[in-house]
Amino acid sequence: MDESTLKKLRFVPVAIALLVAIGVWWNLRASDRTVLVFATGSQDGFYHRLAKQMKTVIEANHPDLRIDLKSSAGSNENIEWLDGGKVHLALVQNDTLGGQSVRSLAGLYPEILHLICRTNASIQTLRDLSGHRVGIGAAGSGTEQITTNLLSFAGVSLEKNQTIRASFGAALEKLRDGQLDAAFFLTGLGSPAISDALSNEQLALVPIQAQPHDADPKEIALRFTDGFRVNYPHISPRIIPQLTYQGRPAQPLPSLSVQAVLVCQKKVNADAIGRITRTLFEQRAVLSQKEPAFTHLDEQTARAALQFPLHEGAENFYRRREPGFVAENAEIMGLLITVLLLLWSILVWARRWFSQSQKNRIDTYYEAVEDVIRRLHDGADLQEIDELETDLLKIRQRASAELVKEQLAADESYIIYQNMLNGCQSMLVRMREKIQASPEKDA
Repeated sequence: MDESTLKKLRFVPVAIALLVAIGVWWNLRASDRTVLVFATGSQDGFYHRLAKQMKTVIEANHPDLRIDLKSSAGSNENIEWLDGGKVHLALVQNDTLGGQSVRSLAGLYPEILHLICRTNASIQTLRDLSGHRVGIGAAGSGTEQITTNLLSFAGVSLEKNQTIRASFGAALEKLRDGQLDAAFFLTGLGSPAISDALSNEQLALVPIQAQPHDADPKEIALRFTDGFRVNYPHISPRIIPQLTYQGRPAQPLPSLSVQAVLVCQKKVNADAIGRITRTLFEQRAVLSQKEPAFTHLDEQTARAALQFPLHEGAENFYRRREPGFVAENAEIMGLLITVLLLLWSILVWARRWFSQSQKNRIDTYYEAVEDVIRRLHDGADLQEIDELETDLLKIRQRASAELVKEQLAADESYIIYQNMLNGCQSMLVRMREKIQASPEKDA
């Protein structure tokens, strides 16, 4: 053997020993994993989908943690399980009652109350619900809690046999089948389940208001919520934007929202909770690509107006606590803070400038989709439909490319653009079907 071959062979035992050591370390670490039971909601609900994404990123970044998902009836049951020590993590509404053993990690996103009614029920306001069969959420859910209080506040009287308690998916099925005239759904804006339901022309979104108004939807939402909040805190006024769900609603609708919060049992290890909290923010981009609701994650708003106090581990993350370090380095920390404040001011300005540039860019896609809609008319033929679909595909590809390059933000404006795009695509499909089914084509 030549000398170079001998030198290479010297590293073989070292490499083998290193691989064995890694294998032993991995097995020992895997056997020492901490298992955390995570209470979500119904299997077909929005909470369960969000929890699946959080489980994926947490386990990918912390091999010593294992997250076991547990479906439930919703917020109220999750609180009971946390207080009883049956689960370690949960998703709940910020207005949920009880919770002596519950601690907060972060407010995640606003859940908006959607009221979907059958069009033949002639329901335009909350008071029109009287005498109808209304789905108020699953028994023990946060939706049931807020809906029950809302109907009482609005003066809506329903007989016991007129209020139906059903899960998210079951309520939608009952609406489609005509077993319900209306149903409330508390979920994130742009929920695919709501979008799918509104593809049925017999169903429509109805504004959350006590009586008809010609005022601006934002003003209606603010006035209504201010009154409701006197007896039911932790809610905020919200608007369901125009064309959010495949071209519906036709106009912005007033509504209200409550914050969805990731919480835990107070006895859960502070280090684990701190790492989980940090991972949520560090992996925000990954999470928001899967579920746009995570775009609302922000360190400042995530700990604002929370009903349940912060867990020690989460608070350690937000405060960046390192015992003894600040006291020992007070002078240099003062200098660093001054420099950081200056840099922060620059970053805030840069962020605003960048956000505005992203908004300007998304506006161009709004205009591009609107241009396709304007060019669509009753006299269009199949060739024109093909051209419009090609243009729409190019718009989608350009926007997706800019999103990947982070030239566009995956925020609420991007969700609205996607819904506009999907609504336009549906219009093109319907027009194509109409042309293909016309008597002239049959001839």
